[in-house]
Amino acid sequence: MLTRRALVLAAALGALACTRGDLDASDPERRAAAVRALGRGGDLPVLLVAQRDPSALVRRAAAEAFAARGGPGAAEALGALLLDPAPDVSAAAARGLVGLGAEGGGREDLVRAYGTTGPAARTAIAEALDALGVSLREAVEAEARALWERNVAALAANAGPARAGAAEEIGASARADAVKRLLPLVDPNRNPDPPLAAAAARGLAEAGDWSARPFLEALLAEGDVATAEAAAAALARLGDPAAAPALALVAADGPARIAAAAADALAVLPAAPEVGVALCGVAQRTRDPVIAERAAEAAAAREAECQVRPFVARLGRPGAAAAIAALAALGAPTAETAARIVASLDPGRADVATRTAAARFLGRTSQTSAGPALMRRAAAIAARAPGTLAAGEPEELGAVLAAAGKLRADGADGLLRERASDPLPPVRAGAVEGLAQLGSPGAIERVIAALEDPDPRVRLVAADALGRQGTRGAGALAKAAAAGKFDEPEWSDALARALGEAGSAEAVPALAGLLDGPAAATAAAALARTGAPGAAAPLAAYLARPDAPARAQAIDALAALGASEAAPVIAAQLTNDRPEVRAAAARALGKLRYEPASGRLEALRSDYYGRVRRAAVEALAKLPSGAPRPRP
Repeated sequence: MLTRRALVLAAALGALACTRGDLDASDPERRAAAVRALGRGGDLPVLLVAQRDPSALVRRAAAEAFAARGGPGAAEALGALLLDPAPDVSAAAARGLVGLGAEGGGREDLVRAYGTTGPAARTAIAEALDALGVSLREAVEAEARALWERNVAALAANAGPARAGAAEEIGASARADAVKRLLPLVDPNRNPDPPLAAAAARGLAEAGDWSARPFLEALLAEGDVATAEAAAAALARLGDPAAAPALALVAADGPARIAAAAADALAVLPAAPEVGVALCGVAQRTRDPVIAERAAEAAAAREAECQVRPFVARLGRPGAAAAIAALAALGAPTAETAARIVASLDPGRADVATRTAAARFLGRTSQTSAGPALMRRAAAIAARAPGTLAAGEPEELGAVLAAAGKLRADGADGLLRERASDPLPPVRAGAVEGLAQLGSPGAIERVIAALEDPDPRVRLVAADALGRQGTRGAGALAKAAAAGKFDEPEWSDALARALGEAGSAEAVPALAGLLDGPAAATAAAALARTGAPGAAAPLAAYLARPDAPARAQAIDALAALGASEAAPVIAAQLTNDRPEVRAAAARALGKLRYEPASGRLEALRSDYYGRVRRAAVEALAKLPSGAPRPRP
């Protein structure tokens, strides 16, 4: 008869045999359970095989078993598992290294792995370093060194697309050596590769050194459109007002795309006398109505004193449409100027572009006396069959209808309702815009119906108009967002912007839904714009998701809302693998004065990216503990 001890031993051996058999099971859960069952006494060869299992469940079980087993072999295996692509595996490895203690040899592995893993693993590694009493700064500095060495090596290569990426990344480091390495790449005599020159321009913008300005200005004159556009954007980001004359020259006289990029760059330069003068000059010289309006608006925003006489002198001459667009942006025309522009509605005196600009001017500057002239012109165009309209006349009729509605011209209501069903989209869009501003009974209901229009342009006009209606328009916009009838990204963006403009608590659930689609970034900003008490909760929930692409925008929105309750969720993003997210988190935590983040912010003073370092220093200065102390 078997003794009790023999029975127990036999049962244990049987269980072990069963467990070892499960190591080869096809079911990953059975294999993982078998690995865990090996426990502290698990055989090293078995665990080494499990560490390379195709299932993350099994690899995580191996990490936990290595942690329980301990010893030098376990430390080496856990160090390798830190680099596992599955976040829960690398996190388990980080916790396992903590369990081995400061003397277990895991410190170097944790520091080295921090810069090579994804967001979840970086967070786990940061927590593991905290538990071991190791400053996160060591890991951040190690990552910065590795990134710099990798980018310098890629830039030194003779050819390959990696050079362009490396140029941008070297500039983003904002190191003193970055500008020296990039300046030769924006010299056409030394670098004949336009994509590389464009990348170097973007890198110089990130570096933030104003000494790069003359080199970027020279790129504006290059024939390659993409390179010139990159140079214009770089000058805008650099923010040196001294770039205004060079940008103005291109904006006024350059090829269309480059001129538009230069005008956009000029419009965002910091306020300075030379910038205002340059903006006025562009508005006066360009023949492009869009550029003229953009430049004039930016000049007016800076309270620059643009002389009106040069614009008035161009009325009735080539370039009149651009002059009228600029005058509309400058506002407050004299009665004589307004009368001359009303006369420009006459097809015998002006071309279609000028007539369209004139209609927009009259609506924008609220020239109520122009109502009869607008209605006459609308009737004249509308009397013709759609197929007989000349090129540009549908756009003209749309502008005339919008202006007639804005001015509440006599007879506009009936005409606008009729033309809201016009077969031509530009005409329908103008009628919808006019109805939104007319304010007559039932007009808004017709605008709401336009949210179902098959043409995107008409829907965009309707959404924008309803956003300006506040609470009155929020309900209809929310229903359109929930319906999801149209899946164009531009439409989702328009709905998000309009809902934010409406500024109603009713918009919050709809915007929260839009966080799940292509308009996530716009929806996040719109939630902040509503200022509604419930706007922070969906943003915080979104931020906690591992797959949130608009993470930086959600952080900015939470900061704008002053959502101090979300500070811990934001602080968790300081270890994110995307620099724009880390920078946004640092800015937000400074604004929220969240003192518990001071340790992580201090570590980010050593970040590879200049924008992150700057954000961390500025945030530390805003915390209750005060400005950061100099480093030893």
